[in-house]
Amino acid sequence: MKGYLAAVLCATLLMGGGCSKSDKPKGLLNKDQMVGALTELYLAEQKVATVAVSRDSTSKIFTQMSPAIFAKIGASDSVFHRSFDYYLDRPAEMEQIYNAVIDTLNLREQRMISNEVKK
Repeated sequence: MKGYLAAVLCATLLMGGGCSKSDKPKGLLNKDQMVGALTELYLAEQKVATVAVSRDSTSKIFTQMSPAIFAKIGASDSVFHRSFDYYLDRPAEMEQIYNAVIDTLNLREQRMISNEVKK
């Protein structure tokens, strides 16, 4: 019954010019930009984690690094958070993004190892 009501409501909204879950609001990061942002944030978080200071201090360091990270990816933190929330509501797309992040990190690791072997 709930499925039927949801379908009717969705059809009504669509016919009336409403939005569907597939409509992406303007001003959000695309998947490639999200991959870049998440990769940069992960790398920064790992750099901070290697510093031998208290957890409170690492949190402060990461907070101070965040503006530079968002400047590097060309987006504000609010755009990133809105985009992240958007993709969280779309698990299949978020899975694609995280798979790409993992692939990107693996590729960077392979390049680092390759460069170290060449030395």
